[in-house]
Amino acid sequence: MATRFYPDPTNAPSVSPGFGTWWDTTQAVRRKLVIDVPGNNGSTSFQVDETATYIDTILVAQFVSEPLDALDPIALEVIKGCFRILESNAKAEVTWRFRIRKCDGDGNNDADVNANSFSDTTEADDGGLTNRFMSKINQDDGAISQGQRLVIEVGFLFNYSKVSGYNATLSITDNHATDLGENDTDTTAYNSWIETGDTFTEASGEPAAIKLGPMFAFA
Repeated sequence: MATRFYPDPTNAPSVSPGFGTWWDTTQAVRRKLVIDVPGNNGSTSFQVDETATYIDTILVAQFVSEPLDALDPIALEVIKGCFRILESNAKAEVTWRFRIRKCDGDGNNDADVNANSFSDTTEADDGGLTNRFMSKINQDDGAISQGQRLVIEVGFLFNYSKVSGYNATLSITDNHATDLGENDTDTTAYNSWIETGDTFTEASGEPAAIKLGPMFAFA
């Protein structure tokens, strides 16, 4: 059964994992990632500015789940997601992308679950915030251990490479009765989401105990 994750637009997680591979992470924020049930935190838009004069990727937000039960493998054959996005100028040729990562319960030992980042093929609208649905198939499997957190990073690819000065906006919503549809047309602030084909559950126990060798007492 698929698990749909909802990014929280306002609340930060209790840990701060390192960021994945992006050209620019200086504008990024950290927010919680919620399983299955959207929250009631409204809708928030995050704008990032392109400052490079070459094709670049900019991280907008890192979303961090609560500690999860072990899942091996995480089957990434199908990954889907929806966000409303906006580009300031059609010349920027902005598309959204995400990385699937993980970390320990305390935020340490962050790593990619899958070596790839996933990019949409449909450019953002430059007239207003508009849904962009992304679906990727046939990706490599990964795994998380007991008590690790899933980390999903969402950002932009700016394809225009001659001048800087453009910007793009990502809208995150989690309090609507409806999710964004699997389309490129929704403009209403329906819920943003990312989904895999796996069933994730919040951790029901602590990480596996470390077994120590025999203890000796010396006279």
